[in-house]
Amino acid sequence: MLTDINIDLIKRVGKKLSFKKGDFFVKENEVCNYIGIVESGTFYSYFEDADLNFIVNELYTQNSIITSYRSFLGDILSPAYIKAYSDAIVYALDKEMYNTLMKEQEWAVLFKRISDQLFINKCFKETSLVKLKAKERYLELIAYRKNIEQDFPQHLIASYLKIRPETLSRLKSLDIHQDRK
Repeated sequence: MLTDINIDLIKRVGKKLSFKKGDFFVKENEVCNYIGIVESGTFYSYFEDADLNFIVNELYTQNSIITSYRSFLGDILSPAYIKAYSDAIVYALDKEMYNTLMKEQEWAVLFKRISDQLFINKCFKETSLVKLKAKERYLELIAYRKNIEQDFPQHLIASYLKIRPETLSRLKSLDIHQDRK
């Protein structure tokens, strides 16, 4: 996890980008030009599969690292869209600034920490999708990301968890009824 000091460092040198609800941080099949920290607001990353199904693969909230990382690092096309769910502010570094800062030890350590965090997040999600049942994935998500249900609607959370919105609704109602016993 990034520390407040790490986040403040990025904010100090990053470019302040403002987004309105519905604006894109990056679109599918475009190169992602930034890596940043969400100052305020929310974003979600999604793609469409071969059958044109809408699939959410990440939810970004305050202090989240936001980027299409392989696109940013490799100058390749992003496989997904990253879209603002609400008005948002991001402090971002472009590729030129990233490469310049990478030459400094303090920044190289910070970028390694960012890379590690992105990798851990990816592994965490992949493992939960394979090993956990829907209810366990939901409970883990709300334990790890406390305000997620206030930040995003149920259909985006359900897609992120790889379940139908009706299933999520049922899981939530079962938990409520169990707590009343």
